[in-house]
Amino acid sequence: MKPWKKSSLAMAALILLAGGVVGCGNGNKDGASSSAASPTGTASQTGSASPSEAPPEEKATIKFAGWGDPSEKEVFTKLIKNFEEKYPNIKVNYLHIPADYVGKMNTILAGGDAPDVFYVPDGDFGRWVSQGLLQSIDKYMESSQIDTGDMWDSSLVRYRYDGSITGKGPLYALPKDIGPTVLYYNKDIFQKMNVPFPSADNPMTFDQLLDTAQKLTVRNGDKVEQYGMGPIWWEGFVLGNGGKFLSDDRKEFLLNGKEATDALQFAVDLAHKYKVIPDSRALQAMNDGQMFETGKLAMIIQGRWMVPTYRKLKFDWDVAPLPANGNWSGWSGSVGLGISSKSKHADAAFKLLEYLSGPEGQKEQSLMGFAIPSFKSMANTDVFLQPGQKPEHAQVFIKAAESEIPGPWTNLPNAKWWDMLGQNLGPMWEGKRPAADLLNELKPKIDQAIKEGNPAIFK
Repeated sequence: MKPWKKSSLAMAALILLAGGVVGCGNGNKDGASSSAASPTGTASQTGSASPSEAPPEEKATIKFAGWGDPSEKEVFTKLIKNFEEKYPNIKVNYLHIPADYVGKMNTILAGGDAPDVFYVPDGDFGRWVSQGLLQSIDKYMESSQIDTGDMWDSSLVRYRYDGSITGKGPLYALPKDIGPTVLYYNKDIFQKMNVPFPSADNPMTFDQLLDTAQKLTVRNGDKVEQYGMGPIWWEGFVLGNGGKFLSDDRKEFLLNGKEATDALQFAVDLAHKYKVIPDSRALQAMNDGQMFETGKLAMIIQGRWMVPTYRKLKFDWDVAPLPANGNWSGWSGSVGLGISSKSKHADAAFKLLEYLSGPEGQKEQSLMGFAIPSFKSMANTDVFLQPGQKPEHAQVFIKAAESEIPGPWTNLPNAKWWDMLGQNLGPMWEGKRPAADLLNELKPKIDQAIKEGNPAIFK
């Protein structure tokens, strides 16, 4: 599945800076990255095995809902056909929702006619699970042949809920995919301007990023004809500078700490002080994705989901780690597969969930090129690395998946605090308020929003 535009309101503040940037996952290409992979389906190759072969004794018809572009729809149509052949007692009705997935699913879920199995963007998981819309799959996982030990830790943890907080407790979904974010760069521009390529092994520091972006920025008088860097996906910069969004117990807002505000101010200064990235006015005529694809932007932050599109570009390109003042860091997105708490055919529903999240389903999704496999062992095979195709350093995605954590919008069941943050960062992104001043001002309001929206964690 294609992008995942950060299903929650993770994009809200970013849009203020970038004038509209893609992210990765909720449904309208708004939610997490897209697809995992698996080699041939044998346990020895993937560390996981195919779902159990015994079909339910009684016939069942279940409904499955998801989104995605035509290529993803085609893949899932094929997977469902194969699943029905393997389990002839189960009939699957596929509900494809190509646009506004979360909005339409909210209406469907509220109406009580939920699909048995459906995409669960990580940014919407907390709300849906805390409203009792999903059922725990722990009892099924006890006998499942899927090896969760071979899955990325961060892809599983975001689908746990203990009744008060996400990230702990029973498992309510399996990852359909995981989408780490990386730095894409135009190799032709780097070579033309005699600038060394970013390392595939070590992240650029913020100072190195600024220096590189300045060398790649081309001006004609006051007009910038080529930008060195695209709009900053600032959450990764906060993490890359050692900043935190919330305290470990999730009760306190910490984005006003020095590490976080320094990173935010750096992101603002790239646009307004150094002018090496386009501001919102520059993006009105052409967004950052179009700029990169037309050679007017040398570096851009994106996820694996852009690989199929970028493979069609006429210039050479590659990927590198997200910039960080330290070790690899950043956030990854994901979309899960969950079972409705009201499903009348939960056993059959889990068979489908297990099939799509398991080796065979993951392999077919991975071959689309949109995302890194959910299975770690599979990520190191040709199914994902796809030698001979761009990017040359596909292993960057693997290291990123190991290092990056779920986005902050997944940290609490009620995301009112995150909404409030996004709605109030505009003056900072416009260069009108220093990051530290604005975040200190917002802290008591967001602390209150955390408490009001998530009372269970304060008991």
